[in-house]
Amino acid sequence: MVFETIREFLCEQLACDESRVTPDTVMLEDLEMEPSDLGDLMLSLEQEFGIEWTDDDLQGIRTVGDLTAFVENQE
Repeated sequence: MVFETIREFLCEQLACDESRVTPDTVMLEDLEMEPSDLGDLMLSLEQEFGIEWTDDDLQGIRTVGDLTAFVENQE
């Protein structure tokens, strides 16, 4: 469920096809996200899942799978 929600947010935010978003997708490179896009995504996920993160938390998150694992560990 977490992965599907993240994929949905990414596809909506970036107007991309769902097939481009897999657990191995590198968000900034494969999806050509700007840092501001990543910030918007984090805010959306904070609201959706009731979690908070710091800049340090984001350092290790490169792929959609990394982000999914992080969110799942916060719930």
